Amino acid sequence: MRLFVAVDVDEMVRERVKPALEKFMELSGIKAVEPENLHITLLFLGEVNESRVGEIENSLSSIEFEPFKIVFHGMGAFPNPKSPRVVWIGVKENGELTKLANAVYGKLRRLGFKRDKDFSAHLTIARVKRKNPQVVELIKEHSSDSFGKMEVTNFKLKQSILKPQGPVYKDLRVFGYED
Repeated sequence: MRLFVAVDVDEMVRERVKPALEKFMELSGIKAVEPENLHITLLFLGEVNESRVGEIENSLSSIEFEPFKIVFHGMGAFPNPKSPRVVWIGVKENGELTKLANAVYGKLRRLGFKRDKDFSAHLTIARVKRKNPQVVELIKEHSSDSFGKMEVTNFKLKQSILKPQGPVYKDLRVFGYED
């Protein structure tokens, strides 16, 4: 099973992001993230044998944190806005989200999981499959927009089920405080 650890985006932020998402959905060569799938990935685990889910959950359940706020502001792209492959909305935080991502990694590294890259707080909203100059314009247009703020009260172990129409995410376990 394909697993990752993430913070889901709340409904208010989802609604604020939706108009920009809809613009990306209209472009050819772009795969926009479905609004219900918006999340901040803390750690991607990849393909994991189902028999390991229990030990992963046990490790994650020992992470303690106080709820904290994050702000969604600006738009950019990896590797850069002029040659976008992944379009993101910026996440401003006071280090708490990075600390949480590092705690997740610290626990799961002991189980043999590796990071493919250092944690960078962002909200992926689209993937560029084929070059489209309109993407660069949209990023520029939204580069200083504000998309709201939310309180992070929990994080989740999620399963990604790949389907022809796009991934379906299933929550396996919630850690932290219930909403």
